[in-house]
This record gives sequence, structure tokens and C-alpha cells, in this order.
Amino acid sequence: MARLTWINSTDVNPANLNKLTQDADFIPPAAVAFAGSSGRTITHNYGHTDYQVIVNPVADPAGFLGEVWYSKSSNTVVIYNSGSATGNFDYVIIPHA
Repeated sequence: MARLTWINSTDVNPANLNKLTQDADFIPPAAVAFAGSSGRTITHNYGHTDYQVIVNPVADPAGFLGEVWYSKSSNTVVIYNSGSATGNFDYVIIPHA
């Protein structure tokens, strides 16, 4: 799976785009379940908080998911949801360029 990274427009050329594809450093999605206001901790090794997290439920939560948010730290991110859904979700952590 490819990732998109913001780069300076003067740096856009085929060689750079190929490098972005080769350097894809997603943390692979895993079967992780929502845990409500307790949160679900995901560990990574970026060592900074300059990243974005994308979270998507893998099944229909039937309206019980509520709002989803996350709290970042240098080597972990905690995913929260305000509803009662505890189904699995996929996630991707994308470091900023």
C-alpha cells in the first residue's frame, strides 16, 4: 500500500515519487478493537509526535461507535471512542515529511 507524503513542489519528480513508494513506513494494520474511553494503545517507534493517524472500523458499528479521537506521544498513540462499540479497527500511522 502506498502512502502520500507532503513534499515541497520543487522536489516533485519521478525519482522522488519512486523513493516515497520504496520508503513506505506504515505500521501494518492489525486486528485491534476499540476500547471506549479507556483507549487502545498502539506502540510505534517514530520517537516524535509529528505524524497523523487514520482509524477506520472494519465492520458496521451500527451507530454505537460514537466519536473517535487519539492522543499522541513519541512512541505510542492511544485511540479512543465515545460510544459502546468494541469492534475491530484498522489503522495507519503516517509520519509527516
